[in-house]
Amino acid sequence: MFRKPPSNIKSYSPLRSSDRRRFKDEILKKFPLLESSINNLIESSTDATDSKSESPFNIIVPENTQLAKFNSNLGVHGVIYTTKEKHPLWFKKDKDKNEILVPSVYMLWKFPDMLPKIPTFDMVISKLTGGANLMIPGIAFPSEGLPEVNEGELVSVVVRGSNIPMAVGTMNISTKLLEPGSTRKGIAVNVIHIFGDCLWSMGDQSSPPELSDAKTFQENIETESSESKVADINEEIDEDVEVENLENEFETKLTVSEVDKLLQDSFYQALIEKLTPATPLPMSTSQFYSAYLLPCRPIGTENEVDVKKSSYKKVAKFLSAMEKKGIIKMKGDSTLIHVNWNHESLAGFRPHKTIKKATSSTALNEGHPIIVIKQVFKPKGPIVDFFKAQSENVESDTVYESEQIKSIVLNYLKSHNLSDKQNPKFVIPDEPIREILANKSGVRVPDKWIRNDLVKEIQSKMEDHHYVILPGHDPELRKGLPKNIQISESTRTGNKVVTTIRGLESYGMNPNDLTEPLQKLCASSVSVNPTLQSSPKKPLMEIMVQGPQIKLVKKYLMDTKGFPEKYIETTNVKKKGKR
Repeated sequence: MFRKPPSNIKSYSPLRSSDRRRFKDEILKKFPLLESSINNLIESSTDATDSKSESPFNIIVPENTQLAKFNSNLGVHGVIYTTKEKHPLWFKKDKDKNEILVPSVYMLWKFPDMLPKIPTFDMVISKLTGGANLMIPGIAFPSEGLPEVNEGELVSVVVRGSNIPMAVGTMNISTKLLEPGSTRKGIAVNVIHIFGDCLWSMGDQSSPPELSDAKTFQENIETESSESKVADINEEIDEDVEVENLENEFETKLTVSEVDKLLQDSFYQALIEKLTPATPLPMSTSQFYSAYLLPCRPIGTENEVDVKKSSYKKVAKFLSAMEKKGIIKMKGDSTLIHVNWNHESLAGFRPHKTIKKATSSTALNEGHPIIVIKQVFKPKGPIVDFFKAQSENVESDTVYESEQIKSIVLNYLKSHNLSDKQNPKFVIPDEPIREILANKSGVRVPDKWIRNDLVKEIQSKMEDHHYVILPGHDPELRKGLPKNIQISESTRTGNKVVTTIRGLESYGMNPNDLTEPLQKLCASSVSVNPTLQSSPKKPLMEIMVQGPQIKLVKKYLMDTKGFPEKYIETTNVKKKGKR
């Protein structure tokens, strides 16, 4: 991500004291292993004679911390946190507006145990510094096995036998599916940032703690190719896999025409299996491609079937070809507005096993179902007429995801040429939009808006709904915002701590079914009782577990029940605060 220097860095601004405290809390929440490392540092510093030594908590967010927005050479937007001297500490990678907080290698060197570690061979590091991802055959499996990490979670990459992180990235595959001697190929870790890249160069360019000279290290990893090193690698990976070619391992083996055919089959499968006539349209073509088409590629082709490897090269051109066949209708190049469900191509299509099905099947076989909660919004008032004017498929019960709303509004602004001529950063609402923005209290509607602010304002005037998709059930549309599962610790008589869990019934979980698993997990007594404000006719139950068990219960709900962390609310009554 940082093979080239970050571009378009905006002016740096200092973090206020309140923002520093919030950022510290955010870091400790997202990196639970960090807290134990900090506590160890605090304990070890109690014997220090220098009373002015820096607090470990001030190391993660120093008093002079500054932040600035940036763009990477890959077009990824983000925010970087640095010291006053522009020494990088953390950065947020903005992926579809779900920010991923990532430590710099400098921060990882101070707290090397804050992330799970994936070991590799020292000669592979040179490939990673060149921009490659860590491939599965490049993993140096330790005798104790790999740490348990799910797909998409952050990890650090270390050289075999070392504890010092050299890179940070996200797992491309669950470590549960990886084992020594496996013939599985593909990307293991999507590398985001690595020692020696341009983000590292922004700092003091110091070496990892175990290395006395960064230049010497760079020379070593580029030149070490002795027979002994090759022999080490051949013990771990198949003899027919050369480390020098790991990053090219998934170069397509299919012809362009074969990719075209598989792309088309994935398109048909996405319409039949994922989009379905019940899905609200319009929808952005980018959303359809990433969230619907790509998961419907045939199993085993995920690294070969890509529109960039087809004759179409671009998503818009591919979907335009499908439109010419009469299967879909588009508005411009960016919006899917209609599907011809009676088209002969769909009627005669034979579905295949998809990569999404394979992943779900594996998860269920391992006892890890997935509960999906998706927020959507329903038009009301003048927004209904506005949306109907943009698409012929809007019904009274149509709901939209945030990205769909954004696409509709931005397309309208563009097609109606509402940009401010003097400052294109702003748009000037016309009468239909001003009618939507009109405030009942009579407050004057601003004459100019930043595009994204306008989208958010329109969305705020829509009704909140959400889909709940339970394992083995059809999606259920519910009114209002999603309800949180509440886990709280409180102190009872005699300073006994109990952990209470509420709200399970909303997501298809019977509290009585969880008593035995929680008893074994927490090694504590567990009881189920009606909540205090529960209706006698339809009682809601709460689980009570003896002891401070928030972390264990939360992990159980996420890992075993597949419940999203975003909708788990934890409260410690004794400490009077959420965490």
